[in-house]
Amino acid sequence: MGSLLNTVIVFLLVGLTQSSRDTYRAGVASSQLGFDAYAHLVQNAAKANVDILVLPVPEDTSALKVNFDEAVKIISSLANDNKMYVVSHLLEKMRCQGKMETVRSNLVFDRQGSVISVYRKLLNPSTVCNLTTTEATFLTDFGVTFGVLMPEDLVLSHLQGKNFVVTGEWHSEIPVLSAPQFFKSWAFATNANLVSSSGVFAGKAGETGHGTDIVVAELKKNGEGTTKAPFATSSPYVQDLSQFTVCHDQFCCHFHVKTSASGNQDLNFGLAAFEGVRHYGGGQNIGTQECALLPCAGGSKNSCDIGSINNTNVIFNEISITANFKPTESAQFPIILATNTLSNSQFHFDSKSENNTNQVTIKLYDAQNLLNFGIFGRDFSKDYVNHKTVIYDNDGLTYKIYEYINSDEVLEFCDYLWIRLRVLIFVVSIYVLEMM
Repeated sequence: MGSLLNTVIVFLLVGLTQSSRDTYRAGVASSQLGFDAYAHLVQNAAKANVDILVLPVPEDTSALKVNFDEAVKIISSLANDNKMYVVSHLLEKMRCQGKMETVRSNLVFDRQGSVISVYRKLLNPSTVCNLTTTEATFLTDFGVTFGVLMPEDLVLSHLQGKNFVVTGEWHSEIPVLSAPQFFKSWAFATNANLVSSSGVFAGKAGETGHGTDIVVAELKKNGEGTTKAPFATSSPYVQDLSQFTVCHDQFCCHFHVKTSASGNQDLNFGLAAFEGVRHYGGGQNIGTQECALLPCAGGSKNSCDIGSINNTNVIFNEISITANFKPTESAQFPIILATNTLSNSQFHFDSKSENNTNQVTIKLYDAQNLLNFGIFGRDFSKDYVNHKTVIYDNDGLTYKIYEYINSDEVLEFCDYLWIRLRVLIFVVSIYVLEMM
């Protein structure tokens, strides 16, 4: 009896010690790995005293569709043997409406290997099946409640909380929403910790962690920390700018741009604004408000793609964008994409309530090799309102979008308000005043 009591007391003391900590240790793989590498990864995480590990999405997921149960058993055993929380994204088969469908599943295992959270979505979102599609949560023994997400939830949902685990494949049809770029922006704007298969993001402190095969980060439970600008370095995405203007309907972006340049590189920059509903994969339509500066090699406003250009002769001495957004049911994120790193002192982002609007400003100083800069805003009230109607004809798949101006008006409007900055060897300052 005395031995049992001592064991219980020790267990309670360990639990209290863990929950009283201000931080926890999170781990992710430094690269995509096959399922066979999971055992080695979890063991290395245990050696690094990791509390929670997010496994990478397996390189070859086809086998997991058939062997889902076996995969669950293996991961459960690994979590139990190494005494840590493990988050995994697996594919499974489920019968829906008389046929087999593939289901995306995020599973969370506790330190004893028990499944304590399951979050599922159909791979084919048009299929009707009895699945829970709301965000799952779980409470850990170190006193942190996590939200369980798939990458698209960061865009689709207005989330509350300070700690989230995210895993699953990322497919975005909106150019500015690449995973490395938007994960940083989302964590910065919400000041929330994001432990994902793409990296660990510590709120406003940005991407963090160190290690070789496994990246380990010490995270504060409240997500607070040193502020670091959410810069991302990458190659740009091809963008169709035919829908963008400086003022789109009643939504206007106020640009202040001062540039200088050297050399003879011929490069155009477009100043753009967009408000409306955009297609976001799986038949979903989301309300967005966007302000952006975008480079266009070749001078066409319909397709801005600078391809393999990694360096430009343009120096942005100062660039700022200000716009008024809805005060409720909305969220705004800074988007900064460059081919080289920028310092924290070069960046400023803030928002304030004024005259029943949320005024957001983003600024950048002395920046070079800038590929994308702006504000990506979400208007959650417009989600699923302006749906696309799919029409099949002899030419293939076409779309009809309701509540939108006809093509002639679009072209005329874009031609009238399209602004290009042609930079050669001179200094130019541009002020585009907000139209009320």
